[in-house]
Amino acid sequence: MHRDIKPENFLIKDDNTGQDMLKLGDFGLTRQVNEQANLTEYVGTRWYRAPEISLSMTPYTAKFDIFALGCIMAELYLGRPIFPGRTSIEQIS
Repeated sequence: MHRDIKPENFLIKDDNTGQDMLKLGDFGLTRQVNEQANLTEYVGTRWYRAPEISLSMTPYTAKFDIFALGCIMAELYLGRPIFPGRTSIEQIS
């Protein structure tokens, strides 16, 4: 699990040949997928964090990375973050 998927962690390489490349970076919070593991409650940036994580529901899985990708896709479509907030409470309300 990456656990910190956000736009700032996507790297785009333009090599002027039409073969642009998109990579995911910043693997500081990455953990092996293991449903038995005790993982920290802090995962990722609030705006892209699944509500289950904000509500401290565990165990969590790689499915939460998919939620973050969905938030990014919505942000690209709308032109603004879909779940902005200054605190975890604001994000889920």
